[in-house]
Amino acid sequence: MTTFLGRHSEPDDHIEQLRWLGHDVRIVSGGEDRESVLDAFATDLALPDWFGRNWDALLDALRDLDPSREAPIELVWDHAGTLRARDREAYDTVVDVLEQVADERDDLNVTVITR
Repeated sequence: MTTFLGRHSEPDDHIEQLRWLGHDVRIVSGGEDRESVLDAFATDLALPDWFGRNWDALLDALRDLDPSREAPIELVWDHAGTLRARDREAYDTVVDVLEQVADERDDLNVTVITR
């Protein structure tokens, strides 16, 4: 499942609610272009060394994302609005990758915040 939130929809409250529910919340922040988005995912999620910084590698790395405990993972892509405004095609590709992983994994949900 993917949840989309804008800057006026209380995204911080949403994140706190997920934590209160016991979800394993993992936040990836921003990205202004394709390269910086891939770098943000690599850094913020501590993706493995084999991560090749391309869309296919991102999909594979997210498929292999290990849960840290027996709780659903909530993958939050925060501050996605800059990429959406600057490069809609790259933004749509990231959303497609995130939704594909969420569809494949029962233990992972996605929130996209476009503030």
